[in-house]
Amino acid sequence: MIIKSVNIVLLIVILVYAFMLVSQRYTARLEYNRLATLQRVAEGLNKDYTKLQIEAGTYSSGLVLQDIAYNKLGLVVPDSKHIVEIK
Repeated sequence: MIIKSVNIVLLIVILVYAFMLVSQRYTARLEYNRLATLQRVAEGLNKDYTKLQIEAGTYSSGLVLQDIAYNKLGLVVPDSKHIVEIK
């Protein structure tokens, strides 16, 4: 009788341990997938950040602004007869 009850207790312990192990492995897989997804998002954000840095460098030079002023807005450099000095 004692051996039978010990066997039942051991069986219950083994089943509980097996369920815990399966649960941990499932959780680990979910977290690994989440990590992989976040890494892909981070790579995309890094690419976007690099593009924005290049774009910021381009627009910080005066050449782009000068091109926009001349070609899109139709602005011209004033000559001396259009400059008024205020005292």
